[in-house]
Amino acid sequence: MHSTAKGNSLEDALVEYLTEQQERGDLVNGAHPPSLCKIRKKAKYPCPDRKKPVEFDVVIEVCRESRKSPYLYVVFECKNYKSGVPEERVRVFSDQIRSVFGHSVKGILVVSSRLQSGAEMIARSRSMGILKFSDTGADIVLDRRGGTDVESAFLRSQILADQQHIRSLKFSACFDGIFFCNIDQMLEYFNRPSMAGATRPSSGSSTPHMSLDDIRAFATDIVEGIEYRDGPVDLEKICDLMELKLKLSKKVVFDEDGKFLLGSANFERNEIEVNLHQNKFRERFTIAHEIGHFCLGHGSYLRSETVVEQDLLMDREKPDTFNLTRLEVQANLFAAELLFPNKIFQIAVSVACDRHDMIDIGFGRIYVDDNDWNYKRYNLMISELSEYFLASKKATEIRLQRLGLVNDQRRFGKSSGAVSLGEVFSRIDIDTH
Repeated sequence: MHSTAKGNSLEDALVEYLTEQQERGDLVNGAHPPSLCKIRKKAKYPCPDRKKPVEFDVVIEVCRESRKSPYLYVVFECKNYKSGVPEERVRVFSDQIRSVFGHSVKGILVVSSRLQSGAEMIARSRSMGILKFSDTGADIVLDRRGGTDVESAFLRSQILADQQHIRSLKFSACFDGIFFCNIDQMLEYFNRPSMAGATRPSSGSSTPHMSLDDIRAFATDIVEGIEYRDGPVDLEKICDLMELKLKLSKKVVFDEDGKFLLGSANFERNEIEVNLHQNKFRERFTIAHEIGHFCLGHGSYLRSETVVEQDLLMDREKPDTFNLTRLEVQANLFAAELLFPNKIFQIAVSVACDRHDMIDIGFGRIYVDDNDWNYKRYNLMISELSEYFLASKKATEIRLQRLGLVNDQRRFGKSSGAVSLGEVFSRIDIDTH
């Protein structure tokens, strides 16, 4: 795409994002009713230094009650760089807006890539904001207590080029050394009378840990709600029961890091969208994953979120697990419980064992080693269960291991119980044609 077209695309996405906030009735600039704010695209303003108008990409004009002239301008300049944002770009933009608006302005450079070394320091010294925006990332909701459920270390990874990428957010920003996950939060900080003495946004709140037993209970309630009896769980029926709109598309969409988007969820519209690419197992896991987000109440923390392959690899929490990552882990565990309902799965396993004459001779009923006879019976059983529940063989095998139903003594080609549930998808080539 031409660089100008890319820039325009970024502007369009930002304007749509701001307009949606305004239409929802959210406070714009963190303090002003939407009716007092005007969002302008490609707005021109006179510049005394240049003796001619200067055009800015996106501007929020904020007026006081019963006044027509804005008392504050929030100016966004959109740059869709492939590489990191250079510090010179921050400096030039700062000079431009000061020349046009004087001191009644807050400048924000909107980018689709991370900052080069030094750019953050220039932005901080010039009181400039850096906003990293992606319409394919997760959209965070402000915590009711005034904090966020995203840690500073996580947000730094979104902004700075030397930080390890973890998860794409729809919005991330930095100003004066402070990192934000929501545009309202940053603009509210701008609007405080004395930002130097203002309290920094809290990042100490945490999304709750949910045990596997609780997640299993949730999934069991859901499948019982559709009167599930056997076979593959009807995920579309679950969506109907929960009044979730399920959209199936053939779109090929990539996030800012070039990863294929498997699907997305919009919690405000109660909508799940899945991109179909001829892999029924991956598609079903994606749908079950998104249903998990809705069932587990993750709409309290997110307005929207997207799923890439990397997200499906998360099925274990570590001591340093980020809060947003915890939501993905919980959604994956829920998906497994939904695709393999515990009671019916155990019955199906017992029937499959009977069919293939698998009996307990002291090593457990399901025993597999490198012996050809044992492996063939085991593989046939896994294949049948996979087709019965419309889930991958790998996911089926991991389900058996997590429930402690298999004694795997293979020395070669052994499937470790530590393999993540979503790893079945990591070897699948995505058809992008």
